[in-house]
Amino acid sequence: MRSIVIGFSLIIGLLCECCAEDSIGKKSSTYAGPTETGYLLPNGWHITPVGKHVLTTDLPLNIIPLRDNVRAIITTNGFNPHQLSVIDFQSGTIESSRTVHQSWFGLAIDPSESKLWWSGGGGGLIHTFDRTASQLIPTSEATSLALPAEKKTDASGSGKPSVRTSFKSGLWFDASEQTLISLDINLGTVSTKRIEGTGETTAEIGGRPYDIAKGKNGLIYVSDWANRRILVLSQPELQVVAKITVGEHPNQIVLHPNDDRLFVACASSNGVWVVDTSRGIVTEIISTSLFPRAPEGSTPDALAISPDGDTLFVSNADNNCVAVVDISSPNESIVRGFIPTGWYPTAVAVTPDGKNLLVGVGKGNQSAANPIVSNPPRTDGETESRRGIPFAFIGTGMTGALSVVAMPDEAQLKEYTAMVYRNCPYSDSLLTSAPHPNPSPIPTRVGDPSPIKYVIYVIKENRTYDQVFGDLAEGPTPKGKGDPALCMFPRKVTPNHHKIAEEFVLLDNLYCNGQVSKDGHPWSTMAYNTDYIARDWHLTYSARRGVEDDEEGNLSNGPSGYLWDACNRAGISYRSYGEYGRRVSDGAGSYKMEGRVPGLMGHMSPRYGIPKAADRTNRDTDNAEAFIEEYDTFVRSGQMPRFIIMSLGEDHTHGTRPGAYTPQACVASNDLALGRIVDHISHSPLWKETAIFVIEDDAQNGPDHVDAHRTVGFVISPYTKRQYVDSTQYSTVSLIRTMELILGLPPLSQYDAAARPMFASFSEQLDTTPYVHVPAQIDVQATNDALAYGADRSQQMDFSEYDQIDDFELNEILWHSIMGKDAPLPPAMRRAIAFRVTK
Repeated sequence: MRSIVIGFSLIIGLLCECCAEDSIGKKSSTYAGPTETGYLLPNGWHITPVGKHVLTTDLPLNIIPLRDNVRAIITTNGFNPHQLSVIDFQSGTIESSRTVHQSWFGLAIDPSESKLWWSGGGGGLIHTFDRTASQLIPTSEATSLALPAEKKTDASGSGKPSVRTSFKSGLWFDASEQTLISLDINLGTVSTKRIEGTGETTAEIGGRPYDIAKGKNGLIYVSDWANRRILVLSQPELQVVAKITVGEHPNQIVLHPNDDRLFVACASSNGVWVVDTSRGIVTEIISTSLFPRAPEGSTPDALAISPDGDTLFVSNADNNCVAVVDISSPNESIVRGFIPTGWYPTAVAVTPDGKNLLVGVGKGNQSAANPIVSNPPRTDGETESRRGIPFAFIGTGMTGALSVVAMPDEAQLKEYTAMVYRNCPYSDSLLTSAPHPNPSPIPTRVGDPSPIKYVIYVIKENRTYDQVFGDLAEGPTPKGKGDPALCMFPRKVTPNHHKIAEEFVLLDNLYCNGQVSKDGHPWSTMAYNTDYIARDWHLTYSARRGVEDDEEGNLSNGPSGYLWDACNRAGISYRSYGEYGRRVSDGAGSYKMEGRVPGLMGHMSPRYGIPKAADRTNRDTDNAEAFIEEYDTFVRSGQMPRFIIMSLGEDHTHGTRPGAYTPQACVASNDLALGRIVDHISHSPLWKETAIFVIEDDAQNGPDHVDAHRTVGFVISPYTKRQYVDSTQYSTVSLIRTMELILGLPPLSQYDAAARPMFASFSEQLDTTPYVHVPAQIDVQATNDALAYGADRSQQMDFSEYDQIDDFELNEILWHSIMGKDAPLPPAMRRAIAFRVTK
């Protein structure tokens, strides 16, 4: 087996490494938004998408170019309406579009281009259409090929039965047999059905089958998204006759048009595995990352081959580019260069004449603010309460795009490649160092000593910067880039947040890497979210059925694991307070917390829990006391864990559920808990060796006038600068990178390696002045009554875990219950991109 690293691109990359090093440590007060050449994303990466761009809804997962070389069929499968569209990409117009409630990646067309099949995802259905000219005509609401739901025991080992629900994924139309072959990713099955027949054959193959292709040898090939393998099936028996090991998270597969090669995109392994189907073995591994030693973070997730069979195109979702690979000689593939795209490309195709590359961009070509507007974006199936929300939920603010790029010649590809490297803040040198010109308590090399020994990492729930700190921009001494009109939890509700920001560092240019809690917690703990997480949250957060992870969590987990796994590998002690924990019964009527992932088993505080709405237990103030008691025990025994991670999430609130604490009381409890924790630690003998980092896992539950991802965060330490506003652009992974450098840990992914450490927030000068917390300024015991705005709807919500509820509805309830039912709306702010030509 031959492993191809990078050819031409490696040379460019090595030349560009010094540029990445120089820029990583410099202070940047640039906020996310347009630049002279493109767009600065909230995660700190830059994009310069080339070509023409047709605006679509988010997460386009599949593209079929038509024979006329001017039209393409494209599916969008994200948070917003799921649409199947015919796009004239020469004129930039959508000629026909059909919307369904739920769909997924699978798309097939017959040779005459007159019939289409589109997988229905969690509906367990297949949508069918006729095509006439440029029109799509539904031929049935749906065609079901699903097995009945099966029961299984849930992964917690509790014995509680759960239902396996059908979720249709990959499709393949076998023209010679006039048969449609479909996969069910949740049930782990494959089905075949003759187009003109009535019967169907279904077989269980296991795993999480994603994509399907039929080889020239008559065998069927299926990528198993969760289990690093290609399943080989016989026909017509649909028996698994072989399993071929490939990389992490194999998703899309494509057969070479002229020979026996099968190409497999492996998202979390940064590469494409090449299978010789005549021998059933892997013969080549093509790395598509920009640098040879890069950890996870390129995320190849879609493939296309040119009509002549000489070139493979691979979308690198997290590198915001398409890799161009010369595959003209088997086992001698080489990456020729890269093409810059919009944010998170998720589909790629080549027109039949080979003249144009079509790229589906998952998150569009920019992010956006979500201030108060009079007519916020709508979404599929919205309710009256959703229409009442006066600001865009982070999901509705996302778009997609179809980018049309003329096939570049060698000179153009070289220029495009240079653009991709200029956009990329990562380089392999950052795996071991983080250059910074000035002395700092934060080491600049992995493993170098730091005067800070103990790191405490607090993850809160779902607030934007303006929601909490918007009011800091007004008054006699305004600070930070805030909008007072958007402040829902001002100083009276959050006195400790305000005091900490004013006594230590105010971070007004900090963004969450995640969009919602589903991806926010992975970003906050493993500096990455897998391709599965990046796709699945769009479904579950838009009231659609999602893809079920397997019992081992293989779809959710990145290869490098979580921060605690990195600590474990380095021999560093660690403990979790609620983060990635679950509440389990001890069999005697009591409950305790235990880890939900193997690395936390035995490292979880049993008394620390998630706040409960129904019985008003496990408040953040209660959890703070539980932590402080354990903390003192560790101090006395000399066994303080060097890394502590803590969930402090009562600021999520319980809406206006009758009998539960009011939203303001929840946020005030969260504020008081944080204040007490900082107060106690700052008065302890370990204070002079401690740094506390705080961030929201995501910013989904409120408006912000800069960007919907901008959030609340702190860095608190005797080495933190005092009374300082740090407007350096940081993101979640900046905190992670800074903590890793303190603890001597290497990066987990390309994202924390490339992140700007928080050097600007720290000083060499030790100031051990302790923090004194502020008592609550409102009644933290206040509860909602039955007349509270949205009380009846809050009563129906499931607050047993964070974000099990309709966030649209919760946002609308919080806004009107706090700001007033008839709260005035500031002037609208609008941004739009519809069709753009980049020269």
